[in-house]
Amino acid sequence: MKKLLLLNPPGKKIYIRDYYCSKVSKTNYIYHPVDLLVLSGRLYGKFDLQVIDAIGERIPHDECLKLIVEMKPDIIIFQSGSVSVQEDFPFLSEVKRTLKNVVLLGSGDVFNENGVELMNEQQWLDAIILDFTTDDTLKYLEGQEPNNMIYRKDGEIIEVKLVREKWTGFELPVPRHELFQKGIYRYPFVRKYPFATVLGDYGCAWRCNFCIMSQIGFKTRSVDSVLAELRYLKQLGVKEIYWDDQTFGANKKRADELLQRMIDEKLDFGWVCFSRADVVNACSVDLWTRAGCHTIMFGVESGVQAVLNAQKKDITKDQLRAAFDLCKNKGIRRVGTFILGLPQDTYDSCLETIKFAKELDCDYAAFNTLVPRMGTAVRKESVEKGFVDKSVREMDQSGTFVIMKNEVLTAEAIHELHRRAIKEFYFRPKYVVRRLFDIKTFDDFKGHVTDAISLFKNFVTAE
Repeated sequence: MKKLLLLNPPGKKIYIRDYYCSKVSKTNYIYHPVDLLVLSGRLYGKFDLQVIDAIGERIPHDECLKLIVEMKPDIIIFQSGSVSVQEDFPFLSEVKRTLKNVVLLGSGDVFNENGVELMNEQQWLDAIILDFTTDDTLKYLEGQEPNNMIYRKDGEIIEVKLVREKWTGFELPVPRHELFQKGIYRYPFVRKYPFATVLGDYGCAWRCNFCIMSQIGFKTRSVDSVLAELRYLKQLGVKEIYWDDQTFGANKKRADELLQRMIDEKLDFGWVCFSRADVVNACSVDLWTRAGCHTIMFGVESGVQAVLNAQKKDITKDQLRAAFDLCKNKGIRRVGTFILGLPQDTYDSCLETIKFAKELDCDYAAFNTLVPRMGTAVRKESVEKGFVDKSVREMDQSGTFVIMKNEVLTAEAIHELHRRAIKEFYFRPKYVVRRLFDIKTFDDFKGHVTDAISLFKNFVTAE
């Protein structure tokens, strides 16, 4: 049986590389690498599977290379990201030079555009996985003709044209969570450990200009498939779930069935999810809470309706207010994510966004800066208008560095607004006291302390 290594490469920072949305961890969190996690279910039993998560385990470059050489894998499937590409590619090239016959397959946002050009540049790269939820990776490794991949064959690069369907279904073999339950993962909104990351949907049904998820289609796993995974996690002793779906509850009928069956089977997980204000307003939040939901993250993006409209967010500020109020009344923690530096943003509109974050009374606010993600409408517009050069691959939405201006704001101005947003939101005495009263468990307490220290450290050390 061939040895197959699932690899999250080493890095100088805590990089989140999975699911086409790479970034630097804002505090100290690192959750399970979902691309590799999902693939583990497909590949289990066909290969001798091993995992190295060098980010989660804090394994430095030289030690990671030594471990890989000692393992002598025949195949390595790795994650890479635009946030870390300048580190990832040299490291993986070094792996290839050391283990000349190893087959290297990559997944990540850096591969979402100009994949053939990239493979011509990076001769060490054997294949690109363009949809980690399909069985195409297994087909490729078994010598069959795959879809959803770019790969080398007989000296040529084969590019498969993708069909991105919406509102279709898919099945997954149960991911092998035991390979990833090493006590190295943490998420700021999880209340009890150990927790697991579960993917119930793939892609997004909405059309936001700035997000790659609107471009990769949308498909949902069957309820039976998800429940099989949840039962398995229960056997492993997992206490909480982080749903990595872009919009939990997008298909209300399916979500209601899943949650009711979770209740009926007494699975008793606490859980955290992303959703949308219009989805939550239309759903039975009582059902969500009875099924274990305690935290919902919302993509707010901007506090200016004209900016939301221009970015095709298809949501109103009143809908956002209603959703945040509804969750507050039901005892659900509310997290808002915001973007500074959108194409229509001005200095004043960014200040309005910061003000709106406080008005919504978010329990937590994640302030991001706009990045020109591969394959998005924002990237196309930004290149056409000269906001960013088309050759740019390295970027970080977390705001550790800003690479792009817009019509009126320089990259430096956006960076300063990002720092201002963090300071104005998090360093309020009233907010600090409120967070202390929100602590529910000892794990919660440890998480709050760690996150607070990391947030302060990142703030004072940022350039």
